[in-house]
Amino acid sequence: TFLQRFLAPKVMPERNTPRWYLEMALICTVFAITGSSTMVLVRPAVSDVLGLRGSMRDGPWSYRVASLVIMTPLYAVMLVCVGTAFGRHAYFRHFAVKMFSRFGIPPELLDKNWKTHAKNFRKW
Repeated sequence: TFLQRFLAPKVMPERNTPRWYLEMALICTVFAITGSSTMVLVRPAVSDVLGLRGSMRDGPWSYRVASLVIMTPLYAVMLVCVGTAFGRHAYFRHFAVKMFSRFGIPPELLDKNWKTHAKNFRKW
């Protein structure tokens, strides 16, 4: 079906070809949109909901810690959502699972086929 093809892993083109440059531009665009959107959502959440005022540079530490604790899982979820909208669900889901695995969550818990996908995953 259309949805299965849309969500399926895409083959990464050969390096230094026009298709590869287009793929890299798409990947960078997804990361840019996700990072900007996460900051737009996290700052008001920390300020308005938690009542903490400050910035990452000037502090206080409670603001910095709360921002990072809220930002990390939100970024991973938004990365998958934005990546799916751009047609690269499998690629960005792999990144999100890898992010969570660095916090001690076993990747197999989030993705049953992690070992298969990790073996075939190409960053570039």
